Amino acid sequence: MSARVTMADVAEAAGVSRALVSLAYRDAFGVNGDTRRRILDVGDELGYVHNRIAASLASSGATSIGVYLQDLHNDFFADVHDGIRDAVETEARDLVLAVGALGGERDAGSLRALQGARVGVIIGAGILMPDAEVQAFSSRTPIVSIAREVPGVDSVSSDNLAGGRLATSHLIELGHRRIAMLANPPSDGYLGRRAGYEEQMASAGLASRTVEVSYSRADAATAAIALLDGDDAPSAFFAHNDQTALGVLEVLLARGITPGREVSVIGYDNSSVSGAPGTSLSSVDLHGAQLGAAAGRAALRRLADPAAPPELEVTSPELVLRMTTGPAPV
Repeated sequence: MSARVTMADVAEAAGVSRALVSLAYRDAFGVNGDTRRRILDVGDELGYVHNRIAASLASSGATSIGVYLQDLHNDFFADVHDGIRDAVETEARDLVLAVGALGGERDAGSLRALQGARVGVIIGAGILMPDAEVQAFSSRTPIVSIAREVPGVDSVSSDNLAGGRLATSHLIELGHRRIAMLANPPSDGYLGRRAGYEEQMASAGLASRTVEVSYSRADAATAAIALLDGDDAPSAFFAHNDQTALGVLEVLLARGITPGREVSVIGYDNSSVSGAPGTSLSSVDLHGAQLGAAAGRAALRRLADPAAPPELEVTSPELVLRMTTGPAPV
């Protein structure tokens, strides 16, 4: 479809006024939900959405940046926010914050709230909705995805496949053979850590023991109890994030098991809590503040050039060793 499709073309095809089309694309009050969906569907069919992003940002002068964070209880997202703030404050950009939920059930509502705030671009950290839904939201307000690659959307991510390999290889090199992974539920964009673990286990001739858990620390603790009480209990755990690893540590400490001596635990994110005294959790460092800063710069580029093709930036994770990993018990 030609790039010269206009709002008037959408109005004509939908059988409504140009003013109503404008209201529908701005998600303004006064437009019936069914009518709005029909107008957007017609716009999609005509190929109008991509040009609408450029037209909206260029004409409205929207300069504020929306920030979506999945969980304020996870220090990783605080690190991300710090990086975003540092990257955009010199440009005098206002940040508008929305918070989600561990299971992703607030993703859509939070993104809509940011769109309603008329932000020019949204930086999303921890979005769990499928790629297609992220792409649909981004067709109306550009999204910069953090820690997850979304095709067709600006994305800043760490190499999670490499990170999964790093963590698993370290445990294997320490002599562990019974290594369990507490993996996040399978969803678009968050499979790299699990894949890295399973690849390294297979390469070493070891059987994977992947257990899917939610993002809740309590659920991780429940899964750890079941594994420890089962046959052939693991000598090491690889957790998909630091919060999950903390759930495992709570179980070990409650049972008088010394992490790093009797059972090893390695997390992911290297959030600030992992290095706290008394925790000293080995973890894979995503460099959250750096990811946030890179996403902030990507958002500024998107505001400056709304029609530019989407960019992908991938950084390398780093293994940070502390007290919770050690040689496999003899």
